[in-house]
Amino acid sequence: MTARALIAGTSLLVLASVSAPALAQGTPASTRKVDVTPYLGIDQVVMVPLKGDGDVVTYTNLTAGVTVEVQTRRLNAAADVQYMHSFGWGHATDSDVLSGIANAGYKLTPELTLQAGGIASRVRTDGYSGAATIDNRFTSQIWGGYIGPSYATKVGDLDIKASYRLGYARVDDDVDVNVPGAAIANGSFAQSWSHDLNGSVGFAPGTILPVGLTASTGYSREDASQLDQRFEDVWGRVDAIMPVSPTVALLGGIGYEDIEISQRAPLLDEDGVPIIRNGRYVTDKSSPRELYYDFGDLIWDVGVLWRPNRRTSLKATVGERYGGMSYQGQFTWQGRNSSIGIAVFDGIESFGRMITADAAAFTGTNLIVPRNPFTGDLTGCAFSPTGGGECFNDALAGITGANFRYRGVAGQYSTRRGPWGFGLGGGYSNRKFITPTTQSVLISGTRDQNWYGNGTVTYAFNDRDSLDTAVYINYFDASGARADVLNYGAFTSYFRGLTRKLTASASLGVDAAKADDFDTLINAMGQVGLRYSF
Repeated sequence: MTARALIAGTSLLVLASVSAPALAQGTPASTRKVDVTPYLGIDQVVMVPLKGDGDVVTYTNLTAGVTVEVQTRRLNAAADVQYMHSFGWGHATDSDVLSGIANAGYKLTPELTLQAGGIASRVRTDGYSGAATIDNRFTSQIWGGYIGPSYATKVGDLDIKASYRLGYARVDDDVDVNVPGAAIANGSFAQSWSHDLNGSVGFAPGTILPVGLTASTGYSREDASQLDQRFEDVWGRVDAIMPVSPTVALLGGIGYEDIEISQRAPLLDEDGVPIIRNGRYVTDKSSPRELYYDFGDLIWDVGVLWRPNRRTSLKATVGERYGGMSYQGQFTWQGRNSSIGIAVFDGIESFGRMITADAAAFTGTNLIVPRNPFTGDLTGCAFSPTGGGECFNDALAGITGANFRYRGVAGQYSTRRGPWGFGLGGGYSNRKFITPTTQSVLISGTRDQNWYGNGTVTYAFNDRDSLDTAVYINYFDASGARADVLNYGAFTSYFRGLTRKLTASASLGVDAAKADDFDTLINAMGQVGLRYSF
């Protein structure tokens, strides 16, 4: 059960209603919408170093992409996906990047919905986490996706819900480090498969009893390729909800949870030093599996739920989990063309489970996906005025193969008002690493911290011309041998419709990064291009 799943509620009765997204609820025929727009583009980019070492570099980018907005009685889907190939001039190198977000929900029956989605982007792996990926050197292409059914029905007064999610995450590095003892901490993750199975049965207050009760259980497992790492979480609990007024209810739950994390040892050379290939440990398949995290104990929490109307909900809980106190909360507000979401979270996470959960969290439609016009990378957040947006800065900052205790706060605001569109996202997280004694890159108990903020403003002059502006900042306070990194930047793009299908664009931007023991890098960027939409 990931931290994001825990945010949704202390009972699976609440969790299932959240994880079956609004997109899967079905859409009246009167609001049927099918808009699929493939496009091709070409643009010229120049990057000029204002501070720090570097040359003036230019690229010619060829792009192919598609935007999707589908709302029918059975299918709801949204996607913004783009592939870019850059031809470098002079000292610049060629590069490739796939970036985008996609989600879909298809109602097989009134009770059964099949959901799927994914996310892809590119990040740096040379210590400048978040800085512009000027070319393929020291970069990683990341992928995350999921698919699975969710089921919800009512038998008399009982609400019965179940869901299963198969997830996959992958990091493809363009680095080749074969030096013994020099594993790259933020490139040590390769790929993983995850499974999440949840089920619940319960009844609402005032049906069978004045107090609502829900019994729920779940199982999560992730198998990662790095040292054959395995995460398993089995839990079960009973939750109660007792209304004390028309808008306020008290919450309480108790259960049991068992978490185990294990892995094999790295293969050693004749000097007893771990063998490294492509920045990752080589697994000693003959070594026994080492159990380095084993938590089994009672879990409990109490809290309050405030729901003054159907648009607004506030939930806060405090309890004991993972051998200590745990604090969680969630506030949501959904307007007609606006949404607000704030969450306080606490859980045991990994990169694979985080990026999969991020992909599953994108449940909104009418997506606003800020993309760096010079590199094709996502800027850190995607917004939706219908709710279901998400920031993935934490997942992409300091990618590591380790598991960690993940705590923090995150918030988003998105709105569309006439020709204007606004999106704001920000948050703070703390990662305390859980590693065995055989892991030499990170020490168990060391911590990372990450602060981030993203904002975007769009304005449509008419149905052909528009202006997009985005700003971003990220500070990553690293542990171990990794560098602390401050990254910030901004860009603005103007789009001019030349014909109904041909659009010209011009962009200006600046990107800056400062890392420990590295010179500050500041780059100015310019772009002009054409896009043809089919």
